[in-house]
Amino acid sequence: MNAKTDIIVGMSGGLDSTVAVYLLQQQGYKVLGVTLQLADNYIQDKSKQSGVIERAKAVCDRFGIEHIAVDQTAQFDKCVVNYFADAYFKGNTPNPCVQCNLHMKWESLLKIADERGIDKVATGHYAKVKKVGKYYHLFKGDDQAKDQSYFLWRLSQEQLSRTEFPLGDITKNEIREIAKELKLPQFEQAESQDVCFIPDNDYKAFLKQYFPKRLDKIQIGNFVDKDGKILGQHEGYYRFTIGQRKGLGLAMGEPVYVREIHPDTNTVLIGSLLDMEDMGCTVGDINWIAGDKPNIMEDVLVKVRYRNKGVMARMEPLGLGRYHLLFSDSVTAVTPGQSAVFYDGDKVLGGGIILSPTQESGEDEKDH
Repeated sequence: MNAKTDIIVGMSGGLDSTVAVYLLQQQGYKVLGVTLQLADNYIQDKSKQSGVIERAKAVCDRFGIEHIAVDQTAQFDKCVVNYFADAYFKGNTPNPCVQCNLHMKWESLLKIADERGIDKVATGHYAKVKKVGKYYHLFKGDDQAKDQSYFLWRLSQEQLSRTEFPLGDITKNEIREIAKELKLPQFEQAESQDVCFIPDNDYKAFLKQYFPKRLDKIQIGNFVDKDGKILGQHEGYYRFTIGQRKGLGLAMGEPVYVREIHPDTNTVLIGSLLDMEDMGCTVGDINWIAGDKPNIMEDVLVKVRYRNKGVMARMEPLGLGRYHLLFSDSVTAVTPGQSAVFYDGDKVLGGGIILSPTQESGEDEKDH
């Protein structure tokens, strides 16, 4: 790269975004570091958020680049937190990181880029983007243990065309070695696995604190089996997720799991491990990353959870933007509200949201 090209890097001050800055500079980019203030309203220890900004600025000072912090807390409330709460009150289990990547990180970073006349943005995600023919395609990162393509299926062609993933070709261990050689303090930094706006990952306490009026409407409900027999009582359907085994308070003589959640009747259906096995599900709100959507697809790998290895499935169109996934093998605890992401090898074809039985009968967004 002869002339330096401007690029914006989303920065948290952590290991990945720090090394991303270094790698982009090595490639000849002129980097601008941007820290988005998102979850500030929900962080009890305000020093933590100021610490993020201070760490990111220190990184930018270390590499001699400009740093700006942008307050996006109001938009975060609207696009991520309210979405998260609405999903739980519908009996679903949301994936806020997917929403945040689309509506916060990419939309915000690209808006800043446009205001500054900058074409490219970058993040520290473990993924890759390549142009093949006239389309941009999303691929898994080389480090399969850290690959984050599952969370990026909503990105559009325009967004991918302006995105760089500098960490896509290297592993986490290599990134730590780079940080160690550069004497960066981040090389020993522990990774956070929690949702950023949920203290201690306790979503029930979060909902109780920030959405008390909605919780007050939910009274004592029943656990039932597949025949409708009442097995016990619970303090509200929102406290459970599909596949949950612990914390049910039921003595059944064998392990039992949450099979279905019905907000309209405040009932939680309980089943055995065998009952948890599904051979298919329905998905809606589809986004195809590149090219025309297929009518029928065979030999497609589908991941229904981030850590799920995936299962081969056939996709059959149902109309109204929905597809039925017929798995080649049983899958345990397919969870409404989570993402089903479709792969062809390492290439992400697209994704959708797993629908509950009640959602399957209603209208949904058409795929795009």
